[in-house]
Amino acid sequence: MPRKEEQFNKNLASFFDEVSDLDATPLSDIILSNKERYYDFNFYCEGGLKKIYRCKDRKTGREVAMASLKDELSDARKESFFREARLSASLQHPNIVPVYDIGIKDDSPWFTMKFISGQSLDELIKQEPPLSQKLDIFIRICDAIAYAHSRGIIHLDLKPDNIRISEYGNVVVVDWGLGQIMASDCDEELLECYSFNSHDLDTMTVDGNIKGTPGYMAPEQTSLIKNKKAPHTDIFSLGCILYTLLTAKKPFTGSDLNDVIKKTAECTFDAPSKRRPELEIPAPLEAVCLKAMSANPTDRYQSVTELQKEILKYRDGFATAAENASLLKLLQLWFRRHKSLSIVSILALLLSMAAIIAVMNNLKLAEINALQLAEKLRIEKDYAIKINKESAPRFLARAEYAFRIFNFEDTANFADSAVELDPSLKDAWRLKGELHFIAQEFNSALEAFSKSNVNPALIQVCKKYSLIKNKDSDHLKLSQYLALFQDCIKEKLKAQVAGLMHKMAYSDLSIDDRINFCKGIISVHNKLMTIHFKYDKQTKTLDMSNNPEIITALAIQNFPCEIANLSYTSISNLICFRAQPLEELNISNTKVVELHSLDNNGLRKLNISHTSIPNLTRLHGSQIEELDISHTNVQNLTFVPEMPKLKRLTVHKGQFPESEISRLPKTINLTIK
Repeated sequence: MPRKEEQFNKNLASFFDEVSDLDATPLSDIILSNKERYYDFNFYCEGGLKKIYRCKDRKTGREVAMASLKDELSDARKESFFREARLSASLQHPNIVPVYDIGIKDDSPWFTMKFISGQSLDELIKQEPPLSQKLDIFIRICDAIAYAHSRGIIHLDLKPDNIRISEYGNVVVVDWGLGQIMASDCDEELLECYSFNSHDLDTMTVDGNIKGTPGYMAPEQTSLIKNKKAPHTDIFSLGCILYTLLTAKKPFTGSDLNDVIKKTAECTFDAPSKRRPELEIPAPLEAVCLKAMSANPTDRYQSVTELQKEILKYRDGFATAAENASLLKLLQLWFRRHKSLSIVSILALLLSMAAIIAVMNNLKLAEINALQLAEKLRIEKDYAIKINKESAPRFLARAEYAFRIFNFEDTANFADSAVELDPSLKDAWRLKGELHFIAQEFNSALEAFSKSNVNPALIQVCKKYSLIKNKDSDHLKLSQYLALFQDCIKEKLKAQVAGLMHKMAYSDLSIDDRINFCKGIISVHNKLMTIHFKYDKQTKTLDMSNNPEIITALAIQNFPCEIANLSYTSISNLICFRAQPLEELNISNTKVVELHSLDNNGLRKLNISHTSIPNLTRLHGSQIEELDISHTNVQNLTFVPEMPKLKRLTVHKGQFPESEISRLPKTINLTIK
């Protein structure tokens, strides 16, 4: 090619390079643009409540994962969703998925995090990788959980499916949705992640009182064992993961869910070597696994670091503490680690038995020193607790607030933290006793009350029912429960009356048990001999109308009805309808005077006729299609434009001027009584 033509081609290429550079959008313009930050969404996977999408971040140019709620859910679930995001964002560790951003779009919450390509540990186990690779992964999982525990956070849903392994071998722990904060150990800013929502049952992997995943949860995560959830709970789940790494099987299996839960509570499972005898599972690892999965939390490893060190010992050829190795076993391991020196070592052993005995004595001395160091650390910790004694009232205040809004789990956590920091705090013991009383654990309640100042009437009621029900693990029969409720009313124990009713209302009851509970409580509470209470299971219709003696019906909270009729009763507020999936509600001819406590977003039909309700501001933006306001104190129709779904409106004659009625939209069918 002629020289001039070659030079021309070079200049032409340079020109196109310059044009390309000029045509590219400056990065500053991209960052400052008003376009949506996240785009190019592709569905990736979904879990119990969340959907995960892969998308691009316009500002950083990287691919991220965006989590969002699957459906339009309650404010409680949204709060739980944000709590998970904030809690995850507070954990900065290479083996914990980092959260980048949190927000709300169209009333739907979301958060973005690092996208981890690859597979779950559950998927990897099915490929039967070598033991060394599985142990390396387990060590990194321990790194993540040990760090989380140091920040005062426990995971409570550890399982192979929540461990992600990237294409390049990075190990990341995900899904902190059930994560819990240990109030006495966490940083001050993490306390805001504590949930005070009494109805937040949506983070449960299993419905009811069980939070965790069957097959990998600890006994104290079932409703059958009354132990506090703490770091030892995660340690048990780590033991379950190690069990699966060794056997490729879950430790707890059964014919159905209840069978699995029962075996978990009883800690009944086959040892790994018995479950898979053909695999020749190393005895030291089995011993470590079994210790981590001890039924009694005090028999487990007392920290994740302690468990991790055992795995490192095995990997590096040392004896684990769990196997309680003999002298012969220690020597065998030593020879394996130092094969090149074996012959020399044998000769040295024969010639220097006395020296070896001295070494063993030194090892014993080192063990004594280690125990002394542990005791010193314990003393230092006790001293630190004493120094922080002034923090106990703050935890007590949070416990009392949680108790007032019926968040009994948070109450227990904060009250436990308060007495840990200051065992002499009588009000904290009183609160613990009241929790036990509400849970029908009367012996435990009396023990806690003995360390506090309590209403003597409450003590007498507690003693009475401790004789009726000797075991705290048992439950009162309905007739006994109603008698207890009546005794509390008689002695004017308002907090206990409210607590007993609320705990039962939000328990996992069958529909027949719930009907009997509601009828019994309403009868006792309102001193009724008979009650009109009818429930149609097919249409989910609850009819309690024409009971003028009913003043309070709080027991029907959380009742699974879609249609409710409490007309011609004497109820004065709408608190009794909390947590109900109501679509139709009739409270006509009642003493209700306001709607601000109406918290049923799915309501389509509402009848408030013949009440003293004057204001419909609470209904603005609602989905109500049919509304009866005849013979109420509502004096204008300014609410109509604020109810876009309204199709049928009932008023009484002369309630509004004709000029105002004439301005109603033609889409509304007006009925005048």
